[in-house]
Amino acid sequence: MSTVEEIVQAIRDLPPEQGDEVRRQLVSLWNSRKSDSQKLPMKRARPRRPPIKIKGKPISETVIEDRR
Repeated sequence: MSTVEEIVQAIRDLPPEQGDEVRRQLVSLWNSRKSDSQKLPMKRARPRRPPIKIKGKPISETVIEDRR
């Protein structure tokens, strides 16, 4: 049995009050890690390039015609 499975089994064997306390602490730990990851620098949005103008029919129409 792995360590994680042993921990989960030990938690299952706890009385309900202690199991609830473990859950509260795990949620608190999860939320603190989540907030730590949100502090990481965000990537800057790239400026959107203007669309390329094409001549003729759209590619999707050409593909549909080729399949017929």
